[in-house]
Amino acid sequence: FAALRNLDMMLLSKSAMGGAPQPSMQLIITGKGPLRAKFEALLKTSPLSKIDVWTVWLKADDYPALLGCAQLGICLHTSSSGLDLPMKVVD
Repeated sequence: FAALRNLDMMLLSKSAMGGAPQPSMQLIITGKGPLRAKFEALLKTSPLSKIDVWTVWLKADDYPALLGCAQLGICLHTSSSGLDLPMKVVD
C-alpha cells in the first residue's frame, strides 16, 4: 500500500507544481489471498486521490479479457512449482 500512496502523492504533486495535469490511474487487483482484507481496509481508511482501485475475484475465463484491456499487467503471483511463469501471464 505504501508504494500506491507514494505514486498517488507523486501524481498529485506534479499536477500541483504547474505541470501537465496527471491522469487518474485505474488499478484492478485480483485474488483472494490472506492480505486482501487488510489491503481493502487500508483503501477505505486512506483513500487515494489519483488512483482508483478495485479488488475482484475473477473466473479463469475472465482473465484473458481483463488482460486484453490493460495497458500494463503486473503479476505478483508465484506458481505452485515456483519455477515457471504464473499461468495468468502465460495465458
